[in-house]
Amino acid sequence: MLDEIDFEILRHRLDSINEDAAAILANQSGSQLAAEARDLNSVIMAPDGAVVCCGRYVLAQVVSMHLVVRDILDRYRDNPGFGPDDQFLTNDPYVGTLHQPDVVVVAPIFVGDLLVGWSGSTTHQPDVGGPNPGGITYDARSIHDEALPIPPIRLVERGVLRADLEREYLSRSRTAELNRLDLLGQIAANASVVEQVRAICAEYGTERVTETFDRLLDRAEAMFRDRLSRLADGTFRHVAYVEYRPHGLPEGEPEQVYTVRLAMTKTGDQLVLDFAGSDPQAPGTINATYPALANFAVGAVLIHLCGGLLWAPGGIWRAVEIRSRPGTVVHARWPAGVAMSTASTCQAIRVCVNACAARLLETDPDLARHVMASCQGAGGGGGTIHGTLPDGRAFATMTLDEITGGGGATWSADGADSSGFTTSPGASCVDVEVNETYLPILYERRAELADTGGPGTRRGGVGSLAQWRPHGTDRIEAMSFGQGLQHPVATGVAGGEYGGQSVLAVLPGAHAEVATEQPMPVRTYPVAGDQVHLAVSQGGGGLGDPLDRDPAEVLADVVTGYVSAGGALRDYGVVIVDGTVDGTVDGSLDGSLDSAVDGPGTEAAREARRTERIGRAPRPPQPERRGRPVAATLDLVERRTCCARCGTDLCGAGDDPYEVLVVGERAMPDRSPFGVRYRGHERFVMRHFWCPGCAAQVDVQLARTGDPVVRSFELDVR
Repeated sequence: MLDEIDFEILRHRLDSINEDAAAILANQSGSQLAAEARDLNSVIMAPDGAVVCCGRYVLAQVVSMHLVVRDILDRYRDNPGFGPDDQFLTNDPYVGTLHQPDVVVVAPIFVGDLLVGWSGSTTHQPDVGGPNPGGITYDARSIHDEALPIPPIRLVERGVLRADLEREYLSRSRTAELNRLDLLGQIAANASVVEQVRAICAEYGTERVTETFDRLLDRAEAMFRDRLSRLADGTFRHVAYVEYRPHGLPEGEPEQVYTVRLAMTKTGDQLVLDFAGSDPQAPGTINATYPALANFAVGAVLIHLCGGLLWAPGGIWRAVEIRSRPGTVVHARWPAGVAMSTASTCQAIRVCVNACAARLLETDPDLARHVMASCQGAGGGGGTIHGTLPDGRAFATMTLDEITGGGGATWSADGADSSGFTTSPGASCVDVEVNETYLPILYERRAELADTGGPGTRRGGVGSLAQWRPHGTDRIEAMSFGQGLQHPVATGVAGGEYGGQSVLAVLPGAHAEVATEQPMPVRTYPVAGDQVHLAVSQGGGGLGDPLDRDPAEVLADVVTGYVSAGGALRDYGVVIVDGTVDGTVDGSLDGSLDSAVDGPGTEAAREARRTERIGRAPRPPQPERRGRPVAATLDLVERRTCCARCGTDLCGAGDDPYEVLVVGERAMPDRSPFGVRYRGHERFVMRHFWCPGCAAQVDVQLARTGDPVVRSFELDVR
């Protein structure tokens, strides 16, 4: 019998064992993607593949690793079979990986003849073959134009790496030396887990260890269901967009737009994620397979709904149902191209879950502290580069400069600046010196960029600028994922604004100005030795009405360079003037500032902004909220939906408040860094929804021009 003390000891031992495995993989790897950026992860699984322990690196790589194990259990139990010290390799996104560059290796854990679990590791390989170096072909017509996937193969038999299969696997790659080091690191990581799990089975007894697996799954499920039960029943919706130029699209035509639609329904202690309304699959590489959909969707559930709970994804899975339609951009049918899905459609999946989870959490005053706006997406600076090193060797990889975007704001704090992806909490961008060591490039600049964080009562984290040029070579070929250029990606919540957009440009020299009209990246593009590659990562979404942000906090952002003086007025209605500080900022700053807040000017600017929103003088706020929250900005009072700020009666409890809110639209992209515009931006609008009484900003929605307004929430108020 497993008591609570032993359970706590064993679950922490398992977590430590799993963390050791990730460290072994990173230390063994020769690639900056794994060794520096930690574009990897490791898991421990139950006998059926349910994930009981997962690393905190790229979470979306491992949440659904049970699909790989179950494929092996279903197909290989008798032929070829599996036994002690075997290991299986796959990079097949139709089986269980995200895309072909993410290579998974799993190993059964046997104690004697008893299968007690599985170990798994994954990492993004620099190049896994295919027509385009780096493993991603932008204009692929199907998966046959990409790196061909490898279904699960038994690469290690009873502890011996099969030389023939290793040779076949590495022969596909342009970076075979780096791939071999990654592969050996994954094998060593799994072997370490197997050895250490056997050791604790010998110490505590196999039955207690397997019972720990079961209790971790049961307890994670129970905790998650309890949290869901505290939240309001209802349906929450969000729409996100992906731009893509499929093969053969005429040169004069703008990129096609693919829509990802989520309806999240919470009933009791069960969560349904319905993506069936998403667009049909693309004739190209942005499609997500079902495993990719599952990884990003449930990974986002872990991040945004499971704060403070046990992270045993196999237990969370029991309370989540994913509904999708085969043949769509989020659930592609073979042989659709899928290699670029992680940087495009999968990011849209994550943003949809993020936005809907935030609206669900808003219905409970205690759990609302877990609300977080969206982090950056994989922007125009994300992509691959390839070419030839000075010694004649080929290189192909990612710089990972795009993992410098901002995090989403929360009620307790601004978003983390240049913090990367929330679904990759342990991953980061690579140091410039490391990239310069591995690659023939020289960085001119990497810096955080003002006005890129989404405005709000709490500001989204700012994004960053990365500027490099070829060094020691005359030419580098680059390929961009090209997302977030025509419109922003990182949604705000509770009336907060979207984060800033991406920018990508190839400039004629280090000091050249960025032209405001830029072409969208198409396939691969050259960067010559006398040119500079410039990319701006996106900012995180804001939280709450920007006009409610404390002017002192806006001034502090201006002083530190996160917001410009012009941005302070445009985005927050705060007037900044030159002069000395006399009580407008607390003593936490250095006290010798060159700027200050014009208090009367700010009050007048904000009052004018609110009047402009609704066309008349706004009502004053009420002293306190007086109803049950149905959203951060709306209350239910005597079966009427009312503004939480001023109490204005909007509609009946079951009616659609979006039909009575004041709507304002603006075109893209008045907040784009450097004022850059990309062809196709005119197809999108930003919709702002304001209370007709006090002009409080209730919601902000990105939409295609002419698309209907999305009813973001619909609560069961019986």
